[in-house]
Amino acid sequence: MRASGFDDLTDEYKAYERLGKKGYIHRRIKHHARIYVDGDVHTQTIDGFFGLFKGGVRGAHHAISHKWLQGYLNEWTWRYNRREDGNEMFRDLIDAAATQTV
Repeated sequence: MRASGFDDLTDEYKAYERLGKKGYIHRRIKHHARIYVDGDVHTQTIDGFFGLFKGGVRGAHHAISHKWLQGYLNEWTWRYNRREDGNEMFRDLIDAAATQTV
């Protein structure tokens, strides 16, 4: 069984042990042993994302409430997924605005 559409790659945080039991493909990287990359297993992508997210929150908002956290995460995920091509981000935003009905 594969619960998500991708492998879940994590560090050794104890709460992640449940992922394998719930049917996720779960692979770990052993930071405690100073191993940060093992083949294609690493946590650099999520570490990079959260670094950008936290920096953006501190720079623009200084802090956010739990009530709005999911919205901010959605926005930064959208930005992160389009970070390689600023034109794509702009086109997607204009397309979304043009197709929304009020």
